[in-house]
Amino acid sequence: MDKNEKIEMIKFIVKINLIIGLYNFYLYSISGLLFNFIIGSMNIGVWVFFRDIKFVKFIINNKSR
Repeated sequence: MDKNEKIEMIKFIVKINLIIGLYNFYLYSISGLLFNFIIGSMNIGVWVFFRDIKFVKFIINNKSR
């Protein structure tokens, strides 16, 4: 897998994390389970930190060394 494919896969995974995080917040609003709130916060945190593609490229470049 080359670097462009890795970047596209990471971008897709980050978007999936955002969707799952929002869904967990929705479940938290309905059921009130703290578990859904924690998992949703973690998923949205992944989206926040990895949405910048420069950071993703930096991680891929350093990991392949």
